[in-house]
Amino acid sequence: MYKSLRTNLPKEIMELSGFPHKDVGDACYFPAAYIRKYLNDFTDHFNLRQCIKFCHHVEKVSPINNNQWEVNVINLKQNKKETHIFDALVVCVGNYSNPAIPDITGSDIFHGKIMHSHSYRDADPFKDKSVLVIGCGASGLDISFGTSKVAKKVFLSHHNPKLLKLKIPSNYFHKTDIKEIVEDGVIFKDGSYEQVDTIIYCTGYTYKYPFLSSECGITVENNVIKNLFKHMINIEYPTMGFIGVPRNTTGFYLFDLQSRIFKKILEGRVKMPSKEEMLEDSHKEIEARLASGQRLKDLHALGRTKWAMEYYTSVTKFANVEHPPPVLLQIYFDGLERLSEDFLNFRGDKYQIIDREHYKVQYYDKNEPITKKQILYAL
Repeated sequence: MYKSLRTNLPKEIMELSGFPHKDVGDACYFPAAYIRKYLNDFTDHFNLRQCIKFCHHVEKVSPINNNQWEVNVINLKQNKKETHIFDALVVCVGNYSNPAIPDITGSDIFHGKIMHSHSYRDADPFKDKSVLVIGCGASGLDISFGTSKVAKKVFLSHHNPKLLKLKIPSNYFHKTDIKEIVEDGVIFKDGSYEQVDTIIYCTGYTYKYPFLSSECGITVENNVIKNLFKHMINIEYPTMGFIGVPRNTTGFYLFDLQSRIFKKILEGRVKMPSKEEMLEDSHKEIEARLASGQRLKDLHALGRTKWAMEYYTSVTKFANVEHPPPVLLQIYFDGLERLSEDFLNFRGDKYQIIDREHYKVQYYDKNEPITKKQILYAL
């Protein structure tokens, strides 16, 4: 987590049930330190620390008789192995710990430094350097603009035409995809060459669950988690849930919703489909997404697409819980659009929810707030 990190989602969709943000004024985008404090305050408010075993490393999870789970852990403070038995298990390890490193010709002969955004902390080490950033997600934009303040030159390799309209510093350059890396630089697919000292991969992350035994029935293939119903329930063993698998989503709101749904399942208040029905549902979604042109490796990505709308509708209908207020998804979609339109200033935008369908937004560069209503986005 880098020092300058600020949220790229407005506070309106970064809130957990029963715990609103307090004393934050009209600001909508917060530094990482505030979010850390918010989560700690949430934990203390609901007296959750007593339920958490800190400094315990999970080595292996296996299903055992009577539909239970055996969890082997190492108590790091005591350097001692322990075994625990549970009736249900929820995997909440996040999506940002296993960097996706592209296989680019020539990376093994490069004389400079190659790193992933996962290891980036601040811009200081790149002072007076020529830096290539690969990837134009939120981290790629954050890091490329951040390093441009101290670097000699910054090149952003991407294929998103919307970003070509961004206001950029004089030492910042858009580049096409990479053809190959050479000893002292990079050759791009348009035939151009640039000398660079450092290459930073902002190429996302992969799903990985090394602690789940093969008996759990969960595998990852082409960055798709197999045997998951609604992106959250182990089809083979429905007492295992996954929270937060979908990427490019409403974040806290999604985690909160999935948690409440899985709790309801464990309480026996949701009629579960058969294994065959869950598999069929999963396969139909995959087929529909592929038919629409989506890449298989992006199956768990929702983003600003109809799949986000369909996911919330599908999962809430299945569990018979209230659908998210449409205004939350619209604010999320609007924020994503603003991120790509005006990355330098979008965090100055201010949102205000009026009701379930309407909100006001004061854009950073506008004098008057605008009232908006939900709009459905299609692929």
